[in-house]
Amino acid sequence: MGDWLCPLLALVFAGLWLGTLLRQPRGEAGPARELPSASIELEDALKAAYSLEEQAGPWDGEALAAAIGLAQASAGGVVQALADAGWARQDAEGQWRLSDAGSQRARELVRAHRLWERYLVDREGAPLETAHAEAHVREHGTTSEELDKLDEGLGYPAWDPHGHAIPAPGCDVPALAAKPLSDESAVGRRLRVVCLDDESAPLLAQLVAMGVKPGADVAVIDREPDVLWLELDDGRVRLAMPAAHHVHVVPKPALAVPLGELPVGSRARVAEVRGGGKRQRRMLDMGMVPGAEVAVVRRASLGDPVEYRVKGTAVAMRRADADSILVEEIAHG
Repeated sequence: MGDWLCPLLALVFAGLWLGTLLRQPRGEAGPARELPSASIELEDALKAAYSLEEQAGPWDGEALAAAIGLAQASAGGVVQALADAGWARQDAEGQWRLSDAGSQRARELVRAHRLWERYLVDREGAPLETAHAEAHVREHGTTSEELDKLDEGLGYPAWDPHGHAIPAPGCDVPALAAKPLSDESAVGRRLRVVCLDDESAPLLAQLVAMGVKPGADVAVIDREPDVLWLELDDGRVRLAMPAAHHVHVVPKPALAVPLGELPVGSRARVAEVRGGGKRQRRMLDMGMVPGAEVAVVRRASLGDPVEYRVKGTAVAMRRADADSILVEEIAHG
């Protein structure tokens, strides 16, 4: 009986969960604490589908169920709930993609979550490791108008406290060019921490206590099969390799210069985007994120603006904006 009982129970519970979702009225969300738990679960599934699609394109129910920690037997119910909400559709090949409405709502949720994290840390003094859980509660019941006011009140920040980029209203979530520390751990590497995964509160607390946090410079001084030894400004620390997988880094520049100083034909790697507010956020939307490679293509006849190519896209930028981006030159001519 054990071979069929668990799958049967999973299907029953999935049906009950889906039925609850479909009975929920649609419309503008109220306060987060009043949202039905099924609506929150559906929006969490939407965010997971958005992340899968950003990373690898079309997705299926099994991948989505794995991403949100549901039994595979529940996969069909979750995908159907997204489709019934108008947030997902099948393409001509039968693969699942988010609809325009689904992508828009997912971006709103990501923006809300990261702004609330920024608020909780900066205005309420919340520890970095607790901000994620509380922001998850608040993101679902925040209206667009409330979110715009929150954004304005915070001065239009470009980064959440974990180092993830905050998208502008209606814009895609900027993709970072950082890699896991576990993949960049050759002895002698000098690296800069860009962001930390925000899912494990105990791990976050440990990393912050060690000084491994966004903006920190680290050097890999020794490596064992399951352990890294790092040097930071405050001394040496021992970091388990599984933990290093949740720390995302870019190469630390030996000599960073303003992008606007590079001649045509140069290639460089973005080290830092200075400034703040809407201007910094605009640079991130262009793809000028730490770790991204940028090429200087050509200058206008009067020298300004300059055309750059980053992540396969051509962007034009004036010298004043280009000089707010610090880069390390990696090729010339």
